[in-house]
Amino acid sequence: MNRRKALEQTSWILKSAIFTPTILSVLQGCKEKEFNTGNMLVLNKDQDALVKIIADTIIPKTRTPGASEVKVNQFFDLLLNDVFEKEVKQQFLEGLAQFDEDCRSKNGKNFIELSDTERFSYLDNLDREVMGKEYTEKVPFYYTFKHLTTLIYFSTEEGLKQNLNYIPIPGPYQGNIVYKEGDKITVGNQM
Repeated sequence: MNRRKALEQTSWILKSAIFTPTILSVLQGCKEKEFNTGNMLVLNKDQDALVKIIADTIIPKTRTPGASEVKVNQFFDLLLNDVFEKEVKQQFLEGLAQFDEDCRSKNGKNFIELSDTERFSYLDNLDREVMGKEYTEKVPFYYTFKHLTTLIYFSTEEGLKQNLNYIPIPGPYQGNIVYKEGDKITVGNQM
């Protein structure tokens, strides 16, 4: 892979540089008891179910936990309640509703009503349409949702330790490491 291609593929990280410190501090400050209450602060029951199913389609359960198993939906709810301003919270909720409406208009069913294969196919098409582009102004809902889902998932202990070779204090810099099929990416304290 050449340098230009690598930079293009990781450019989404730069777009989130403003939000990442705030989001990570909220995610790290979340207490376990808050997640055990089962009461959502912002999302209603239907919105919560939709967030879970979209997140689980993005990061399904395999030999590692899926997105809902690490409570990505509850992190979303906390972000909406504690971090995002009213306007951004409203845009997110409207984007969630529009996502479901778009799915209904294309498939004749809401996203939750689709089979697993149909959900994957729908998101795969949406990925091709949305994820590879540069956005200077309004970012599509799905782009933001997928980015946050991934960020939240890999901010959890289960997401980090079961998917990555976590080294709390990384060793010396090794610039050219051979990747073999099945290897995990190695990360330290700073992602």
